[in-house]
Amino acid sequence: MELENNDQPVVLRDENKRRRRKMRPHSAASNVFSMELIPIEFILPTNHKNNKAADTILLEIAGNCTVEQMKAQVWMHAIEKSHNSDFYHRLAPDQFLLQYQKKGQWYEIYDKHQVIQTLDCIMYWKVLQKTVGKIYVVQKEKASDETLEYQKQLNYLIGYDVTDVSNVHDDELEFTRRRLVTPRMIELAKRDARLYSMDPWVTSKALPEYLCRKISSNSIFIIIHKGMTSHTIRVSIDDTPDVILQSFFTKMAKKKSLLDISEEHSELDFVLRVCGRDEYIIGNSPIKDFHWIRQCIKNGDEIHLVLDTPPDPTEDMVHKEEWPLVDDCTGVTGYHEQLTIAGKDHEKIFTISLWDCNRKFRVKIIGIDIPVLPRNTEIIVFVEANIQHSQQVLAQRRTTCKPFTEEVLWNTWLEFDIKIKDLPKGALLNLQIFCGKALTPSNKTNMQSPDSSSSDSKFKNQLLYYVNLLLIDHRFLLRQGEYVLHMWKIPGKGEEQGSINADKLTSATNPDKDTSMAISISLDKYCHPVALPKHKPVFDSEQDRARTEMPNQLRKQLEEIIATDPLHPLSPEDQELLWHFRYEIIKHPEAYPKLFSSVKWGEQEIVAKTYHLLSKREAWDDCSLDVGLTIQLLDCNFSDENVRAMAVQKLDSLPDDDVLHYLLQLVQAVKFEPYHDSALSRFLLKRALRSKRIGHFLFWFLRSEIAQSMHYQQRFAVILEAYLRGCGTAMLNDFMKQVQVTELLHKVTMEIKLVSAEKYDVTSQVITQLRQKLEKLQGSKLPESFRVPYDPGLRAGLLVVEKCKVMASKKKPLWLEFKCADATALTNETIGIIFKHGDDLRQDMLILQILRIMGSIWEAESLDLCLLPYGCISTGNKIGMIQIVKDATTIAQIQQSTVGNTGAFKDEVLSQWLKEKCPLEDKFNAAVERFVYSCAGYCVATFVLGIGDRHNDNIMITETGNLFHIDFGHILGNYKSFLGINKERVPFVLTPDFLYVMGTSGKKTSLYFHKFQDVCVKAYLALRHHSNLMIILFSMMLMTGMPQLTSKEDIEYIRDSLTIGKNEESAKKHFLDQIEVCRDKGWTVQFNWFLHLVLGIKQGVEKHSA
Repeated sequence: MELENNDQPVVLRDENKRRRRKMRPHSAASNVFSMELIPIEFILPTNHKNNKAADTILLEIAGNCTVEQMKAQVWMHAIEKSHNSDFYHRLAPDQFLLQYQKKGQWYEIYDKHQVIQTLDCIMYWKVLQKTVGKIYVVQKEKASDETLEYQKQLNYLIGYDVTDVSNVHDDELEFTRRRLVTPRMIELAKRDARLYSMDPWVTSKALPEYLCRKISSNSIFIIIHKGMTSHTIRVSIDDTPDVILQSFFTKMAKKKSLLDISEEHSELDFVLRVCGRDEYIIGNSPIKDFHWIRQCIKNGDEIHLVLDTPPDPTEDMVHKEEWPLVDDCTGVTGYHEQLTIAGKDHEKIFTISLWDCNRKFRVKIIGIDIPVLPRNTEIIVFVEANIQHSQQVLAQRRTTCKPFTEEVLWNTWLEFDIKIKDLPKGALLNLQIFCGKALTPSNKTNMQSPDSSSSDSKFKNQLLYYVNLLLIDHRFLLRQGEYVLHMWKIPGKGEEQGSINADKLTSATNPDKDTSMAISISLDKYCHPVALPKHKPVFDSEQDRARTEMPNQLRKQLEEIIATDPLHPLSPEDQELLWHFRYEIIKHPEAYPKLFSSVKWGEQEIVAKTYHLLSKREAWDDCSLDVGLTIQLLDCNFSDENVRAMAVQKLDSLPDDDVLHYLLQLVQAVKFEPYHDSALSRFLLKRALRSKRIGHFLFWFLRSEIAQSMHYQQRFAVILEAYLRGCGTAMLNDFMKQVQVTELLHKVTMEIKLVSAEKYDVTSQVITQLRQKLEKLQGSKLPESFRVPYDPGLRAGLLVVEKCKVMASKKKPLWLEFKCADATALTNETIGIIFKHGDDLRQDMLILQILRIMGSIWEAESLDLCLLPYGCISTGNKIGMIQIVKDATTIAQIQQSTVGNTGAFKDEVLSQWLKEKCPLEDKFNAAVERFVYSCAGYCVATFVLGIGDRHNDNIMITETGNLFHIDFGHILGNYKSFLGINKERVPFVLTPDFLYVMGTSGKKTSLYFHKFQDVCVKAYLALRHHSNLMIILFSMMLMTGMPQLTSKEDIEYIRDSLTIGKNEESAKKHFLDQIEVCRDKGWTVQFNWFLHLVLGIKQGVEKHSA
């Protein structure tokens, strides 16, 4: 094997002139087969001189040459033999595409580095037994004005220009854009236009027992509206919408004129829609499975539906696809036997197998270059280089220490204790710059000490910068040659830490090339591209097969390892045991995360055996879906694409309502994929293109990340573009309006902050200015209506300007009220939205999502804890919208409005307020019942999640007694302190005034209090049964930028709060003990609340917890 070395030093800076080395585009290719000549007829873009037939060239192409080489041969022959040789002289080959036809579809041969024999068309022709295949040479068309305008519109919606490749060191972005065309087209071809246009929101879960008890004789009443009239009908909860419509039309057969329906129209021409909402009741599901119907039954509300004409499916037409399809063989390599150089004539070698490279991997650290030095110049720096696969460090080396100057040169090779052939796909070269300061005069000798330990006691080392480079690129090719990588800076003290844990896994480089640290490196260069081969099936050895038998003692030990929770660390002995008995472990899906964590991904033979093991996963394929287990295989601990694809395949069976439940985590899991194009990216794209509701939330989750995470902008942008190109015109128009509203309100918020500087005060002049600005927007730029980002079923219309105000809070959020844009709304109730700038709402979104999941866990146990997870969505960088819950007020406002600040000590105030709102005895009793259940729900939830900073201004109650919490800034036991004292002296909020509503005080008891205890215990034990899911969901978010989630110790809080490891009786006693602690120390909470009223709210100023 021939290897090029370049050991000359590279100067990064010439005198005072800063110079950055431009990146060379790395070479790439695919696999090489044994020599084979393939006859291909090329249809040229020019016509024959004597007739109008196209020019053709018949060539025998060597199977082991690349597409680029094939195109060059075609060009050479066209210049020599075509009657239009001038045409081919004038134009270069890269101005033309190569296309072929397969089953009526046009495909482009996209990857110029791919070897001919691996092309899908070649294999397709062989199957058809074609002796000569046809490839069409097509001139690239210049993008039309319409196409350019469409791309501009998409870029605006995405918040990122996906056509800008100035900050990429390869073509992965463009490669992925093309590769995602095929799954998009397949999904669009299968899409049911009618179902997609109305997107019924149904649940797959059985009707909870508590809801069944609210239904009499298995039937419910529905009020159907048409025009100015309405009719009530009784239907079975098992009836489908079609049956209900048929029954309604039969009943109204002689009264069609009353409904303003002509005689020729029937039930087939109409659909049922929720009054005031874009929510359709259609399809084959029974009426009891529709979310809206269940919500009405739960709240005791009447069910009002409108008889409506279905929307026109042509409104969901997709913009014509400009690109031909790209088949999934694009970028794929061959087997080792096809790539190996062994026994081949060197003149016939175009590609080298990675597994032929037996030398150790090495990298040359040339130097670093920074425009502006940090203030402290009396420091030394060194580079630490790691090769890592997910969280597993496969090898590590570091340079010597040198003084930190604008340019530091090493020009030294670091050789790793891992062979090139053992580098797995997804392996990162992680480069980190540390600084330190010598504590003794002997630091000069230490500075020259190569590869000294980073834990050297003479230095206090601090990580300053980092960057990653994927060693195997998206085409399965080993990186070669020189790179200048612009590094990411570690946030300093006082700076936002952001999502540093996830960010450190990114393979993107810093786009800020002018001010960022740059590191120049060199990798070994080969005479040919080096490709990672495809794995062939490996046969079991008898020794491996024998490992299914194990002594009882070892079996018990393995069972104990498997039974540990996801946070439990595996010892090297545990991992060895799991791997040794892998053929037994593969039969137990619950053990997969631990099994695949035990794989030595830095050993090619072990990886091959792992892939063989994956082929024996019948137990995984046959088991029912465990969402927590599946999501765990998508977290940061697993980089292998086959393991991750196995997990995604299991998610295919996830119903839409569960996809929505876990969408936040799945979007974050995309960060842990090594490459842009992945099974998970395709899964999200597929499900979003099937359901407008999933698509709506995917749009905002991705767009929010693009705005807030530079490290993953390109990845999220390419997925979002793929979705937007398939979602249809109606959705594009809706998104356009929502983005415009967000931008306009953001601008108003910034202007208001400039004129309202004081922390809490909001003067009448500021409110007047706000209303003037809103009036101006209303008359010009603000859309007439838009979908509410946190609730796409709602359309907001005109602003009710006189009800809008600036809230007396540090971040100056806007309290906005809109009319409902739907004419079928039954009341004049406004849509209330808090628009907020300055806080990252992603943590609130996480907590609210976990509350929804808790609610579904409790529903499965037939517990209705009356949780109220209000709408909340991040729409950009520290920008978002929060739902205003109607008829709700804070505990602080109730206390203060009665007797002022001392209201915090008046136990009876809350109960009296509830009686005023519910003067009738039966309504008051129902309100107290709802209070007991909702208080129990939030006590358990806030205890398990460690939600802190609970005061009377972020606990609210509705006029029907539904208690709920807002503002989740402090979680997992990260509590606030006041004057150095921990404010949270109780496990959760259960104050004397709450107990008073339940009919108890002091150590007295009551029936309601006993019910409260009983409900709490049931709810707590139900969550313990799903403790792994809770841990997994939070572990996933550990990496993603939650201010309160920075280390595994944070997640440990949940393990402790759920008393994992204790039996059920002990857990029950533990929670009842917590209730008693709250009763004993309830006065401390009241005192804190009193302080909050005195210090947190200025007299005469309205303060809302937003």
